[in-house]
Amino acid sequence: MPYMSERIIRELSSRASKAIETANRLGEVIGFVSRTSPSLIDEEGGLVVFDVDPVIYFDKFVDVASAGSFLAVVDLKTGHVISLRVISVERRDILAELSIPEVYTPALSPEVTGLLTRTRVKAKPLLSYDPETSTVSIANYVVEPQSPVIRPREASTAQFMLGMPTTGVFVGFVTTGDRPIFDAQVPLFLPVNTFYQHVLVLGTTGSGKTTLLKNVVTSIYSKYDITTSHDATIIVLDPNKDYVSLPLRPVFPEDVPHSERELVEHFSKKARRPEGLVIVLPITSLVVEQYAGGSQTWAKALKDVSEAYVSDTYGPLFERFNWAWSIKELVVHEEPGRSPLRFVKIAVTVKYPEEESFTLYIVPYSFRFSDFSPREFIVLNPYFTRQAKDTLSRLMKRLEDLGSPIKTLNELYDLLRVARYYMEHKGGAPTGRWRGLVEVVEDLAVHKSTLENILRQLGSLIDTGVFDIGVGGGEEYLVEPPISDILEKHKSVFSGFPIVVDLDFLQEYSPADPEKVIGIVAYRILNRVFEWKLAKSRERVRTQPVVIFVDEAHRFFPSKGGGTEEFIEHVSGMIDRIARLGRSRGLGLVFSTHSPDDVHDIILQLANTKIVLRMDKTHVSSLDLPPEYKDFVTRCGDRVGVLKSHVLRLGYVSFRTPLTIAGHYDLSKV
Repeated sequence: MPYMSERIIRELSSRASKAIETANRLGEVIGFVSRTSPSLIDEEGGLVVFDVDPVIYFDKFVDVASAGSFLAVVDLKTGHVISLRVISVERRDILAELSIPEVYTPALSPEVTGLLTRTRVKAKPLLSYDPETSTVSIANYVVEPQSPVIRPREASTAQFMLGMPTTGVFVGFVTTGDRPIFDAQVPLFLPVNTFYQHVLVLGTTGSGKTTLLKNVVTSIYSKYDITTSHDATIIVLDPNKDYVSLPLRPVFPEDVPHSERELVEHFSKKARRPEGLVIVLPITSLVVEQYAGGSQTWAKALKDVSEAYVSDTYGPLFERFNWAWSIKELVVHEEPGRSPLRFVKIAVTVKYPEEESFTLYIVPYSFRFSDFSPREFIVLNPYFTRQAKDTLSRLMKRLEDLGSPIKTLNELYDLLRVARYYMEHKGGAPTGRWRGLVEVVEDLAVHKSTLENILRQLGSLIDTGVFDIGVGGGEEYLVEPPISDILEKHKSVFSGFPIVVDLDFLQEYSPADPEKVIGIVAYRILNRVFEWKLAKSRERVRTQPVVIFVDEAHRFFPSKGGGTEEFIEHVSGMIDRIARLGRSRGLGLVFSTHSPDDVHDIILQLANTKIVLRMDKTHVSSLDLPPEYKDFVTRCGDRVGVLKSHVLRLGYVSFRTPLTIAGHYDLSKV
C-alpha cells in the first residue's frame, strides 16, 4: 500500500510538472484551481474555482475576471487544455478577509492597501483540447485542484480550445463583449461549405451589416485562409449601390482608435480588396433616351451609357476627395451572331494621391419578350394570380400553335386590351390580324377579373422599361445576357471579379414601383443561376461554387407583401427550391436584413448560420439565443455581434468585424 502511494505521488508530480510546462508554453499562468473550494461535475455541467493574484487582476482584469470571458486550465491528471467561461467574479476587501466587523466611522480617503486581496473566480468548463493529438472533446470530467489556469497566448490555441474552425471565410475577431479576447487577434472563420447551407445576417441600421458583408466578400475573393479546388463566384444583389465601391481605397476617420487599426492591419495581411467588378447594369428605355438617344448602333449606345455610368457613379466621390481620375480604356465587346453576351470593359485610374487602377466589366441587362417561353415569362412576375398564370400560359401557347406568336410585350398588352373592349361591348369585331387574335382570347373564356389581373401585371412589366429596348429606330432589341456565359467565363474573361447587380440604377431609371422592378430582376437572376447549376449537374459537369449576397432581403422576400397569397407562395417556393439545391451543388445564399420579423419564415428555416449584430430588444425574442447573448446584442457596439452556427462546437461566439479594407461609401447619396 505505501508503495502504491509513492508511485501515485511520483506520477502526480510528473504530471503536475508537465501541466505547468504546457501552461507556460501555451499562455500566461494567472492562478491555480482552488484547494479549499471543490471542483465539481454533474449532469448540468462543471464548475472550477480559482484565485487570481491582485497584481495580475489589476493588470489584466478585463480578460481574466470579466463575466463571459474565456480562459483555460491545464488539467493535472490528463494534460488536456480545458476552455473555461467565467460565470462569476468575487472581490473582497482585506477587512472582509479577516472577518472584521463593519466600521461605521467613514474613512477620509480609500485605504487602497485593503484592495490587495486575491480575486475569486468561478468558471464553467467547456471543451477539452488534447495538445498532443489536436483533438477536441466535451469536458465531461472534473478538473483537478491545483491545475494551472492560463490566459492563452496564441490565437491558434484559443481556436482549438473553443472548438472553432481554423480556416475558412473570415468573419471577424473573437471577443469578450466588445473587446477582442486576450488582447489578441483570434480570427473567426466560417468553413466555405457553411455558405452552401446559407447564412442570415441581422442587425439594425448602422450596426455594421454592410461592413461585415464587404469583409466576407473580400475574404472569399482573396481566398483568405480558404483551401478549395474551385474559386467561388460572388454575386451581389445591390439595391443601394453599396458594393460598386468595393475596388476603391477606403478612407478611415482620423479618430479611429489604435486597436481598430491593428485589427484592420491584421486582416489586410492576407486579404485584399477586389481589383475590379463585373457590374450587371439594368438598361431601361429611360437610360437609352437620356444617355444614348442619338446612337444608331448598340455598340455606340453601350459605350455612351457605360461612360456616363462611370462618370455619374464615381465622379462625384472622386471630386469630393479631390482625387484626380480618368478613363484609360473603354472597349465594347460583342460577338454578333455568335453569343448574345455583350459587355464594356473600362479601366479607370485614380490618384489617391498614389495612382491606382481598377477595371469594370459592365454587362447591360434587359429583356426581349420573344426570348421567353410562356412558363419563363409567367414566373418572371410573381404578382400574377394563379388563374392569370394558367390563362396567360394557355393563351401564349395557343398563339404559338396558330403561327401567330407575339413579338413584343406591348403587342401582347394591346391584344388583350382590344379583346377586353370587344368582349365588354358585345358589338362589332376587329379586322385583320386582330380578329383572329381576339377570337383566341374569347375561345379561352377568360373571366373578367382574371383578364384585369393579366392586363394590370403586363402594364406593370411594361412600366419597368426593361423590355424590348431598341436604338436608332430599329427593331434590334437588346438581348438578356446569358447568366450561364457570365458564370462560365467568370474566371477567364472577367478576371474572377465579384459580380454586382446594380439595382439602385434600375430604380433610378425605371418609372415602375421600385420594390416590384428590383424584385423582378432579382428573381430572374436567381432563377437563371439555379437553372444553370441544375442543368450542369444533370450533365455531370462540375461547376465552380457560387455565393449570392442578397442585401436588404426583406425587399425581395418579405414576411408579408404583394397583397396576395400567390405572391408569398411563389417567392417562398422559389427560394426554397434554390436553397435546397445549394446544399448539394455549391450554391450559397447570404441574406441581410434588419430583423427576423422582416423576412419570410422560409429564410429563417433555411439559414443554418445566423449572424446577429446590434438589434432592438423587441426583435431579439424570436431568435434562438441564450439569455446572456440576447442581452448582449441589444447593447453591443458597431460591428460587434453574435455568430450562431452548427460549425461551432459551442454553438455561439461573440465577435467584432474590423473596418473594411474595401471601399465603403454610400454612392447613392454622393
